[in-house]
Amino acid sequence: MKLVELAVEKKRSQMMQTAFKTGLTSVETVKLSQELDEMLNVFIPPHFEEKHINHSQIKKK
Repeated sequence: MKLVELAVEKKRSQMMQTAFKTGLTSVETVKLSQELDEMLNVFIPPHFEEKHINHSQIKKK
């Protein structure tokens, strides 16, 4: 596992543990969630989702 993946997994785990202890909407949990979001925004290329979603297969209502 890459160092980046380990860092993201560590932050996610920390966030989940905090959520179980303090609740999903606690200040601590929200802060960790925002930090995780920032990490993912930096480390995951913006075109990542486009490669894995075939938009022609999505049914429009």
